[in-house]
Amino acid sequence: MSLRLECFLEQKGAEYAPFNPKRAPKLLEQLHLKFNKNQVIIQIIGTNGKGSTGRFLALMFKNLGVKTGHFTSPHLLFLRERFWIDGESVAESVLENAFDSLDIEILHKASYFEVLTFLAFRVFEKCEVVILEAGLGGEYDSTTTCSTPQLTLFTSIGIDHEEFLGKSIKEIATTKLNAMAKLSVLGFQREKEVISIAEKIVKEKDLELEKVEEIPQNILEYVKERNYPHYQAQNLTLAWKALVMAIKKIPTLKRLESKIDFDLNFSLDSFLRTLPLLDLQGRFQSLTPKIFLDVLHNVDGAKALLEHYITFSEDKTILIYNSYFDKNPKAILSLLKPIIERVEIFEVENSRIIKKGALEKILKALEIPYCDFSHLNKESQYLVCGSFSVVAKFLKDFKEKKIKEE
Repeated sequence: MSLRLECFLEQKGAEYAPFNPKRAPKLLEQLHLKFNKNQVIIQIIGTNGKGSTGRFLALMFKNLGVKTGHFTSPHLLFLRERFWIDGESVAESVLENAFDSLDIEILHKASYFEVLTFLAFRVFEKCEVVILEAGLGGEYDSTTTCSTPQLTLFTSIGIDHEEFLGKSIKEIATTKLNAMAKLSVLGFQREKEVISIAEKIVKEKDLELEKVEEIPQNILEYVKERNYPHYQAQNLTLAWKALVMAIKKIPTLKRLESKIDFDLNFSLDSFLRTLPLLDLQGRFQSLTPKIFLDVLHNVDGAKALLEHYITFSEDKTILIYNSYFDKNPKAILSLLKPIIERVEIFEVENSRIIKKGALEKILKALEIPYCDFSHLNKESQYLVCGSFSVVAKFLKDFKEKKIKEE
């Protein structure tokens, strides 16, 4: 990443500033930025699975020969991971040039995430399809207020980012679902209240919504064959349903309909056979045969991982863990307790990380054995999780050989 851009973003502080829905569109206009009118904008909103669902969809469009950009967050090692075009993250020089092309005085007024949204608009100028992952929320997110998506995908919606979105599932779901485009796909909702809110908004605004509740057998087999965690079957199904709706309903994509016979089941089979592998890190990623990484950071993420782990292994695992104080670590650890041999606390420098004493208090109350992380035992099995920050630092330290194996 350019040193200039890196320093600029560091001065912004927290990635997500309090919502101000009027700020980003005003700055966008001052920057003279807008998406090409011929581009198809697809937005992804939800609590978990946004990154994987968006990447599956991007890979599908790439598979059909469509120049596709995917904006996702957060990143693990490099900022450029957030900007993906046709199978790879953009080069650092592309981000540098995009940053240099924008008025820095105007960018000073934007939040961290808004700056990245503006960079995405510049970086993806020549893409036919642009997939935008909302940072958090929905109706007030800069990916919503600064663009007009033709299609919105909603992954599972649960309790998260309460400090911004509200304390109840009703408040959180409402602000996310209020961003619904004319065409929307709602996938695999655990909460019935979420579905009721969605249906009410659809009726009030005269929108078109498809609800996805079942996973096709061929997708289940595809996920199993590639050793993906089970939750990826939901994400892949949601992406497939979105692809079908986009091609059938969005005029500029109708030409792709001849490439896939959506009415025949074998069409999905043949399509999956040529689909590139998912290239996102930290989604039950096998770093070595004994070390797995997962960016789960909330209760729903823990439930999804637990469902997969129970089918994946009969053995308990050493949990290399830490958490933000506002992510309900007690509930997460309580859910994961059946698969935990012990917790090894992994130190991360971040103002939002829970105080070590508070985490130890939770572990004692749950009667989970724990210690500080010091090194890896070659014979033991590990799961690294708790937040993107934990996975990112572990991955960086492991690659730089700062973590010892004994």
